[in-house]
Amino acid sequence: MSPLRALLLKDARVVYRDRFLLFLPVYAVALAVVARFGAPALPLEAFPVYLAPLVVLFGALLLGNVLGFALIEEREQGTWLLLRVLPVGEKVLFAYLGIATSLLGWCLSLVAALAYGQRVADPPGFLLMTAAASLTAPLAMLVLGALAHNKVEGLAVTKIFNLVTTVPAVVFVAPPEWQLLAAWCPWYWAYLGLLEAYAGSPAQLPAVHWPGWSLATSATATALLSLAAFLLLARAYTRRAG
Repeated sequence: MSPLRALLLKDARVVYRDRFLLFLPVYAVALAVVARFGAPALPLEAFPVYLAPLVVLFGALLLGNVLGFALIEEREQGTWLLLRVLPVGEKVLFAYLGIATSLLGWCLSLVAALAYGQRVADPPGFLLMTAAASLTAPLAMLVLGALAHNKVEGLAVTKIFNLVTTVPAVVFVAPPEWQLLAAWCPWYWAYLGLLEAYAGSPAQLPAVHWPGWSLATSATATALLSLAAFLLLARAYTRRAG
């Protein structure tokens, strides 16, 4: 059996054994459907457009949480140490985790976006931003894997970490110059880029203090910040699991 196939089967077994982890991706799509019919009913101008990027990001975030809890279980059972018998190094293992989680997060985000049904003004830009935003999925995964000792702690870490994902709200309350204080957060940039992809001209949206960054800048910042955080957390996870 090839190392890649062994890793895929191992992850599939971990998720399959925990039915709660199987439920979370379905929940992301179900929530997108509820938002599709609920958002237009609210008396807020352009609210469905404001909500659309969050629906996309929520899919990747939930996927990261699913695999983050799987990492916690692996560490509790010592599975990560057993993986060292495979003819692959830790760098390859983390590359596999990052790529596989990003691809799954991208797929779930696209399915959630389709379920939500909001029209996209810039389809190529949307695909670029969803690809960049999918890198937040492995970041969310390693936040849980590196910072939580067990699943109970994992739930607490998830609640605290979810506060970070509310940072994009600054575009509604802070002038553009003050939004630089949020530039460390990949979800801030992901929200900006996705909002531009959906709206085309976000500066015309009544509730947004648009900072004027291009979609390409938002995609690049999202990807680089997510990758940098992933690498730092990978070291932390290795120390804790080893």
